[in-house]
Amino acid sequence: MERPLVSTPPASAPTASLCRLLDELTRLLEAVPATVYRAPFVNAVSGSIGEHVRHCLDHVAALVAATPSTPLSYDSRNRGTRVETDPTIALQQIATLRSALESWPARSIDEPIVVSAVLSPSSSPMTTWSTLARELAFVVSHTIHHQAIIGVLLVVHGHTVPERFGHSPSTPTRH
Repeated sequence: MERPLVSTPPASAPTASLCRLLDELTRLLEAVPATVYRAPFVNAVSGSIGEHVRHCLDHVAALVAATPSTPLSYDSRNRGTRVETDPTIALQQIATLRSALESWPARSIDEPIVVSAVLSPSSSPMTTWSTLARELAFVVSHTIHHQAIIGVLLVVHGHTVPERFGHSPSTPTRH
């Protein structure tokens, strides 16, 4: 039985898609054993499920923290945190980020923001303008991409993947 969510933004809210993805991660983390969550992948080809979850949450956190006066950077991430190894900590962070997203209707998605990105290991970060709408679209797409990788890791560990987990909304349903 799925647990009810504390609060869900209207389907028309700009953050509804990202909240839905966080809800999917929540249900997954509640069902997957901690040993599978933190299990390393063979030959370190990929991170663990926990490492992918942390990576996604770092991007959501960067977006939530974006302000007109603070450059948004997805490159500033905290690797090796307890979110990677403890699904309970990850669930707490998801709840915190979800609450922050629920306050977004007070912000305009057309709000301009500065984005800083490292494009090459040998160069300084590039800085450009974007909008909250564009960055929200990026974080949604990025999260779906990592959910697809998490789905592969679940299968490798002998678990089933929830229906449409890691599928873009534009991906046709398979029969």
